[in-house]
Amino acid sequence: MIYLVSVIFVFSLLVFIHELGHFLAAKLFGVRVERFSIGYPPRLFGIKIGDTDYCISAIPFGGYVKMSGMIDESMDSEIKGEPYEFNSKPAWQKAIIISAGVIMNALMALVILTGIFWLEGEKVIPTTVIGHVQEGSIGEKVGFQKLDKILAVNDQPVQNWNEVSQAFLNQLGDEIRFKVERNGQVVELVFQKDDLKKEKSEQLGIFPFIPAEVGDVIPGMPAARAGLQKGDVIVAIDDQPIADWQEMTEIVRAHANQEIQLTVRRGTETFQVSLTPMAETEIAEDGSRTIVGKIGIQAISFVERRPLTFIQSVKRGFQQSYFTGTMIIKSIGWLLTGKKSPKEVIGGPIMISKMAGDFARTGFINLMELVAYLSIMLAIINILPLPVLDGGHLAIIAVEAIRRKPLSTETKMRIQQIGMALILMLIVFVIYNDIQKIFF
Repeated sequence: MIYLVSVIFVFSLLVFIHELGHFLAAKLFGVRVERFSIGYPPRLFGIKIGDTDYCISAIPFGGYVKMSGMIDESMDSEIKGEPYEFNSKPAWQKAIIISAGVIMNALMALVILTGIFWLEGEKVIPTTVIGHVQEGSIGEKVGFQKLDKILAVNDQPVQNWNEVSQAFLNQLGDEIRFKVERNGQVVELVFQKDDLKKEKSEQLGIFPFIPAEVGDVIPGMPAARAGLQKGDVIVAIDDQPIADWQEMTEIVRAHANQEIQLTVRRGTETFQVSLTPMAETEIAEDGSRTIVGKIGIQAISFVERRPLTFIQSVKRGFQQSYFTGTMIIKSIGWLLTGKKSPKEVIGGPIMISKMAGDFARTGFINLMELVAYLSIMLAIINILPLPVLDGGHLAIIAVEAIRRKPLSTETKMRIQQIGMALILMLIVFVIYNDIQKIFF
């Protein structure tokens, strides 16, 4: 039930805010709004207030505002030339009306993220010490080693892991120089801009140091049945010393349905327990499946919450919105250039529904954070110059402004028909893609 409620909430809120932007802008410039629809036609039910029909339509993955004198998803071609019609307004007013939905989505994301930072503070991993270097990763090839302490990135000092990650991502495409403290000496590791392209990755493969201390034990899982408790420190597995949480996790994951022996320190006592990691299936971004071992323990909370002022929260809200937007744009670029397959980049309503349910289980704040990220994604996708989308309408307005005369009604109808066909094909594809990822 929580999945169903959270999905309805997320989709409804995203679409409502987007269409509210169009609605308010249309009213501002005196355009009559005939229909405010959540979902695409056909209409299911609704209520008419004044000139506007507020309704729910059959295809739930979107929505639209039907304005008089505008050819859109409704395929209504009636244009009378009345002053209250969309087509009668100057190009700049039409452009603002069309852009208002995207602007509202961006503003909603900013407001949500600002509110979260103000209420919750900023989550910070308070270390720059490397706990694990992934085998075969770019980080290993560059020369990073376990227990290296990162001091600066391109001469910019870093105080925590968040700053390390942000500095790395901000410099993508340029030469990146890491100043590292190793065994009491300072060394410099240089990361060339072409390394990412060769490896087809934007991940360094380095992870912060987190001690192998149990923060929580999940009831009914192998660790609980073996008697592990909060505060226990895992010092070895099968007599192999364990340095940190990441190393412990990798060994456990590699031993699904295979008995392992843990050496555990509890206070001043050290003892051994045997258990068998439970096998679970994990689904990667590309849809591939991997069987991994899980014993049902969580790390100690190694994340600090640092309170922020309102101004700092607004700044972090802007930064997070910008970062999320740039990553979405990069993902679209990867898809268009073939760097990544559609399976890796595209997620549809089923995947979003699963994410919404998962986030809802962890709390309302986390669910709203997901809403903010999806709102940014919706804004960027909608501004693409494709038929039916807001960007497609803006492209038509631009063409008409350049030509100094409107396109024919027949041409606009044809563009919308092609756009609707493409959208329906995309919906079918992403649903199929989601099913493949989750069930096969």
